[in-house]
Amino acid sequence: MSEPTLEEALSTAEKLLSRCPDRIERFYPSRGGSDSYSFRLWLASDPMLLKIMRRPGNPVGVYFHSRLRNAGLPVPELIAFSGTGGPFGQACSVWEWVEGQPVNWRKREPCPFDEAEFGELLRRIHELTFDGPFGFLGDDLSHRSFSWSPDIRPACEKWSEHFDCRAAAQRLLEKGYLEPGEADIFASLPERLNHELDAAPCRLLHTDLRNNLMLDPATGRIRSMLDYTESTAGDPRWELALIDFRFADRLVHYLPFDMNRFRAAYGTTHNPRDALGRFYLAAILAFDELPNCHPTSLSGKWQIVMLKSVLDTFSRE
Repeated sequence: MSEPTLEEALSTAEKLLSRCPDRIERFYPSRGGSDSYSFRLWLASDPMLLKIMRRPGNPVGVYFHSRLRNAGLPVPELIAFSGTGGPFGQACSVWEWVEGQPVNWRKREPCPFDEAEFGELLRRIHELTFDGPFGFLGDDLSHRSFSWSPDIRPACEKWSEHFDCRAAAQRLLEKGYLEPGEADIFASLPERLNHELDAAPCRLLHTDLRNNLMLDPATGRIRSMLDYTESTAGDPRWELALIDFRFADRLVHYLPFDMNRFRAAYGTTHNPRDALGRFYLAAILAFDELPNCHPTSLSGKWQIVMLKSVLDTFSRE
C-alpha cells in the first residue's frame, strides 16, 4: 500500500478534527515504527501528530492507551481517532505533540534511557489487569481480529491457546529448520505446559516498548511511551522474555543494556531458563525471528541452533 500523500494526510486530518489544519509536514523518524505513517500538523500554534496505519486491520491500540492514561502513566493525549478514516480505510489518529527525542539506538552506543526507569514503567503496565479473553487488544474489544503473526491467535479464552505451535512447527519442518522429532516437540509445548501457561495472570502488555519511547534530550528521562499496535492481554513473562531475548540472548549484543538494573527496578525474580522461559524463547524464535531472517545468515544460523537447543532441553525432561 502506497504512502499517503500530503494532500491525503491533510484530508484525513481535516475529517478527524472537523477543520483543516493550518500546516502539515511529514515527520521523520516516524513515531510508531514501521506500522504507521506520521505527519506533524498545526492548528494555529498548537502542534499535533497525525498517524495513519500502513494497512487496514492494523489497530492504533486505543484501549491500551486509555488504560495507561487513566493510570497516570506517561502517554500522549489522544485527540481524535477513526478506525477506518485513512486514505485506504486504515485506522488513523491525532495525538498530542510530545517534544523530545525518539529512541534511535545505534550499535555499541550506551542505552539512551535509564534502565531502572524503564523497569519501573513496565512494572506499572503489568500491574494493570484485564477481565476478558487473552490476546491482542486492538481498538474495539468486541472485534479483536488483529495479529501480527499467523501463528498467534488474536483472542482466546486460555493463554495456552494463544500460540499455534502446530502450524509453526509444520512450517519450520517444511523449511528444513527442524527435524521431525523437533517439530513434534515444539507442536506439543502449549499442551505440555498448559498448567503453567494457564496459571498466568491476565495483565496488559505493550510487547514492543524498548524502541517506542520519547526521551528528554537533555536528561534521557522517559517523557512518553508510544505505539500500542501490538498491545496484548497476557502473561507479563511473555514481555519479559522478549526483553531477555533482545538484551541477554542475542548473538551480538550491540545494544548495551544493564539487565541487573532493569530487573531490580521491575522487581522480577523470574528464571529465563525454567520451562516457561524456554517456551517463550522458542516461541520468539519461531514466530518472530526466523520468519524475518535468512537461514544462511549468521543470525539465521544462530537462531536455528538456539531453537534446536531449547527443544532439546524439553526432549530430555
